[in-house]
Amino acid sequence: MELQQLRLFLAAAETGSFTRGAERAFVSQPALSASISKLETELGVRLFVRNKRHVALTPAGRKLLQRAKLIVGECARVKDELRQHDVHRRLRLGVVNTLSIDRVARFIEQYRQENPDVKLDVIDVPEDDMIRQQQTGRVDLALTLLSPSSTAQPGLQTRPLFEERYQVAMAPDCPLSAAKAISIRDLEKEPFVARSHCEHRPVVQALLKQHNMRLNLVYVTTQDERALALVKAGVGVAILPQHYACHQIVMRPLTEDDATRVVGFQWQPPQARVAGVDPDDNAELNHSRLEEMHRLMDFAATVPWL
Repeated sequence: MELQQLRLFLAAAETGSFTRGAERAFVSQPALSASISKLETELGVRLFVRNKRHVALTPAGRKLLQRAKLIVGECARVKDELRQHDVHRRLRLGVVNTLSIDRVARFIEQYRQENPDVKLDVIDVPEDDMIRQQQTGRVDLALTLLSPSSTAQPGLQTRPLFEERYQVAMAPDCPLSAAKAISIRDLEKEPFVARSHCEHRPVVQALLKQHNMRLNLVYVTTQDERALALVKAGVGVAILPQHYACHQIVMRPLTEDDATRVVGFQWQPPQARVAGVDPDDNAELNHSRLEEMHRLMDFAATVPWL
């Protein structure tokens, strides 16, 4: 019996659903089902009664639920006791404002559940302001777009998280949804929702100029979530990063556009001094903060972003 098996069991038991449990635990539903089946085999008992709509605990499952809560809770308490003082467990995370808030929110919620002793402060930051936020000490770690210009900054360190394309997003009943790929010419007559703040906008404008065409703009917004809502409502189509995909919209590649972007973390090694604190203690604080940053980055790598 493994601790992760108990965590997945708790996620399913407390949500009453393998699907919702998998979302809460940031694993696929088949992975959660396989873990619980393996646990049942190891214990030699059925833990759930399954039907099409929900799952319910068996008597054995209810007994395990009580023990699993104690075991997982005790493990969390042991981790807390072995870690540094609370001041070492604070992290300021800057998140670029062109990431899906749904993906970011689930990531942050799960991280806080797994690390209840961490004070995680999160702020949205435009891409072009992220480095300044780090240099002025407002942000310890940035979840942002990694580009040659950012990685060339002196002392700046980076760690890629995922790479994605830009795709055409549309409502399921849009006529273009039947195609496997979309040409830039296909967009000429379609109502178009433009993201004015998008770093990819110059590429799209260059394609339009190359094909001597203009888009049928019906809405221009600086907010990705508003653009996504307009697409879901059928107001128009939009070009969005691939990780915005969800069951309420259809996304198709743009044949003339094979550009990608890399999303990841960037940071500068902590060097800030705390007034009135011994230099050796400052070094310990900086080392603890760096360890905390790596813990968060390791956790983010386990989350399904695409």
